[in-house]
Amino acid sequence: MKNTLARSKPIRTRDPERTKGQILEAALNEFVSHGYNGAKVHQIAKSAGCNARLIYHYFDNKERLYEAALRSIYSEIRKREVALHLDTLPPEQAIMRLTETTFDFFENNTAFLSIIRSENLLGGRFIAQIPEIQQMSAPFLDNISDVLKRGHAEGVFRAEIDALQLYVSIVALSAHHINASHTLSATFGLNVSGSDWRRDRRQHVLDMVNSAVR
Repeated sequence: MKNTLARSKPIRTRDPERTKGQILEAALNEFVSHGYNGAKVHQIAKSAGCNARLIYHYFDNKERLYEAALRSIYSEIRKREVALHLDTLPPEQAIMRLTETTFDFFENNTAFLSIIRSENLLGGRFIAQIPEIQQMSAPFLDNISDVLKRGHAEGVFRAEIDALQLYVSIVALSAHHINASHTLSATFGLNVSGSDWRRDRRQHVLDMVNSAVR
């Protein structure tokens, strides 16, 4: 009943796009902190400084808002990857640039990793319902494949490197120390969140990827 009432009257705001942006930002923070099941629409509204009716007006319900949040975070990383213009770079430089960008993105966008962990706990069911995420990801994977083929043709990369396998490996190497920072630090008695360790980790990842493709 509450949702029906929220949609029964037109709601006017002076800057709809700005309001939607504020709601989405607040929603991302809420989903990151509490996951989908724990997130509360009234808390999102409070954080965004708006009435909850506006959330239902713009996003219909909590599920649609969560899907919008997923689209937003995936769009961000895909935009950064597309901006690399891998097709214009020499193969070796292209793979190193991709690795650097992936590592740095996760380092500076831990919210992305948090919400993806939450979505994995849900079995990936929401991402599976968002065709745009696959549509924006497939061309990028093709770009990586083209780089690998160019590298092999030029004699700098080994043959038959699977583009998806390589990208998943880059993601894993760039993200695991963040996802498991507390347990790794406790297990080995060192701070894997420290700037020096993270700098060394970045170089180690670059070296491993470079060795893997040659």
